[in-house]
Amino acid sequence: MHQSSIKFLALLILGTIILVSCASAPSTQLVGTTWVLTNLNGNTQVGEALGGQPVTLGFTSNTEAGGSGGCNGFGAKYEAGSDGTISFSQIISTLMACTQQGVGDVETAYLDALNSADHFEVAGNILTITGGGHSLVFEQQEF
Repeated sequence: MHQSSIKFLALLILGTIILVSCASAPSTQLVGTTWVLTNLNGNTQVGEALGGQPVTLGFTSNTEAGGSGGCNGFGAKYEAGSDGTISFSQIISTLMACTQQGVGDVETAYLDALNSADHFEVAGNILTITGGGHSLVFEQQEF
């Protein structure tokens, strides 16, 4: 083999390794952010609009998330990839009685949507999470 062929092959292998490692690296763009749900499966009547708390989602680390479903607080594990994949697991919530009409239904639908999530996209201050026929649209909450 000629020296130029060896250099080309070495660069090709190095480029492939870099591409593979970047594609599987976890996304860090969510860590430390907090979001308020503005649209749940096309419904903009969520959280405060129904007399409850804002429906929120915060990413406290690269594996832990939590927030409010409008009545109860919740926590979860999550995995997010730089390719836009996301999944939530081990979702647990408090068990307060949600007496405001509609808030409990929103909370159930919200946690079900998180549980079936498989894709996310951040565009400016908007986070969209989809999967399993569900769509969640959030606006970033500034402190």
